[in-house]
Amino acid sequence: MEIRALLKALWRSRTGPILISVQIAIALAVLVNIAYLVAGRIETYRRPTGMDLHNIFWVMTEGFGKDYDQSVAVRSDLAYLNGLPGVVAAAASMTLPQTFAGYGLPFSAVPSVPGQERPNAPGSIMLMTEHGLDALGVHLIAGRAPHADTTSAASDAMSAFGRWAPEVAITQLLASKIFPKGDALGKTLYTGLINRSAKIVGIVERMQGAPADGPGADFFESVVFVPGVPPGPNALYLVRTQPGRRAEVMAQVERSLADRVPGRFIARIQAFDETAANTRSGIKTSCIILGVVASLVLAVTAIGIFGLAAFNVTTRTRQIGTRRAIGARRQHILRYFLVENWLISTAGVLVGCALALALGAELSLMFRLPRLPLYYLAFGVATLWLIGLGATLFPARRAASVAPAIATRTV
Repeated sequence: MEIRALLKALWRSRTGPILISVQIAIALAVLVNIAYLVAGRIETYRRPTGMDLHNIFWVMTEGFGKDYDQSVAVRSDLAYLNGLPGVVAAAASMTLPQTFAGYGLPFSAVPSVPGQERPNAPGSIMLMTEHGLDALGVHLIAGRAPHADTTSAASDAMSAFGRWAPEVAITQLLASKIFPKGDALGKTLYTGLINRSAKIVGIVERMQGAPADGPGADFFESVVFVPGVPPGPNALYLVRTQPGRRAEVMAQVERSLADRVPGRFIARIQAFDETAANTRSGIKTSCIILGVVASLVLAVTAIGIFGLAAFNVTTRTRQIGTRRAIGARRQHILRYFLVENWLISTAGVLVGCALALALGAELSLMFRLPRLPLYYLAFGVATLWLIGLGATLFPARRAASVAPAIATRTV
């Protein structure tokens, strides 16, 4: 069987094969890039947070009374929470990790000079009271936690940043960006926009502020821990308990915390791993949606390939019978249709490779992701070839079963 004869036969009735090739090309481009996006989102979903999620809960109070004093309330609440049986550490925080709410600033190893640009790296901020690192359960790999800031609570976030503490701790990721030689401990960290500086006294191995991919992942894992009293009138407390005692402590806090300070109430209390799971639910949903879209595209492509093969078998019954009559065996007929489909699929995947790379480049620019790895392309090509083979196999076997006598009666 000559490939040239097959190509000539395809060219004589080229409309169907061209449409199927275009369909395969589009399916390949969609499949490869969806697989790449889903893989990135799954990696983000599974990325470790660096925190003791399963033993932490958070509680938010809201002050409404005229005599409500945030500084007094926070000091009183922290003394109470840290004294509860089963509590490892409790701290007040301005932001809740594992959500996309928060604050960020540019940080640098050199002070700003008017009229000159300086290298900097953006990072997120965790403004917390004493015991903040212990309350999060993060791993301090060098130095110590910053000393407690004795300033009173600020009225808003900008006022809190204006009272920038003289000591901070930072994550290892941010330290490697600003001090690539690995000598961040003991150095001065300069903060842009608010024109403040602080000594780095501790390095934290990892802390993921929120599950993000692309450049956002680096931002939420480049964290600066700043000691301070968060502004009111809302107060957010992170409480880390001993293993197995979180539910017990949560119930006790929910019963008694609100009544300890007049003029406020508990707005919400929740287990921290539940918060993290809720934040990741969007990632999970998007992966499912993208997977369904890819499955539908592949199903439509398989139906198209099957339809073309079935149509060709129906319209070539006379030709098949003639070939059988002059000595062609069943495997020859089967091979003919399988090779014909392989040629159509190959034309489609060649065009699809170019489309996939072009689409991948656009997605990389849009979401600032790394370029599409070529092994995704190889996976897509193999998948489309197998789908084409599977969709053609049944019509090809039906063609191979045509008897010469039945075929000649159709003349």
